[in-house]
Amino acid sequence: MREGEFFTVLSDRQAAALILALYEADKPVIMKDLQGVTNHTQTLRQRLDSMEADGIVVLDTIYSPHKSVNVSLTDVGKEIALLVSMANTIIPGDISGKSINMRYADPILRLLRGKEYVVQKDIKAVMPYYDSITKVLAKMAEEGLVIRTESDESYREIRYSLTPTGRQVADAFETIHKKIASKG
Repeated sequence: MREGEFFTVLSDRQAAALILALYEADKPVIMKDLQGVTNHTQTLRQRLDSMEADGIVVLDTIYSPHKSVNVSLTDVGKEIALLVSMANTIIPGDISGKSINMRYADPILRLLRGKEYVVQKDIKAVMPYYDSITKVLAKMAEEGLVIRTESDESYREIRYSLTPTGRQVADAFETIHKKIASKG
């Protein structure tokens, strides 16, 4: 995990799509075959290394006949993949364009979980990456996971709250976070 205990590999862009690709393969996948999800080799390797550190995947280097890296889900990774798959089916569309596959979706969902609403400036205090945050929040609103409201008070305050569908997805991501945090 990075940046304290709040962020995990699922806080990275395309992490959900990588986990789903491994889950759907149901057998070890050669790393280069995952470049359809993340086409930059160094970024792909960094994500997979982070997933290995979080106990989600196992990377196995094979030297015969040519060097290759096989990637497979651990038992915990399979449980996490099942939860990601569930969240994926709740939201219509292809995983590559969904909010749960965007950067910072995971911590935003967990931050909103269990609260009546969270003010946008409080989200920015935890994740000071304005462009990424506004993009993922807009996508979540479009998908029906969050509701954006502006307060009627004298100062402008933007509030976000989870919809019932958003709570289901946030609960899945909270469970994933707990599984990653409790790894050995």
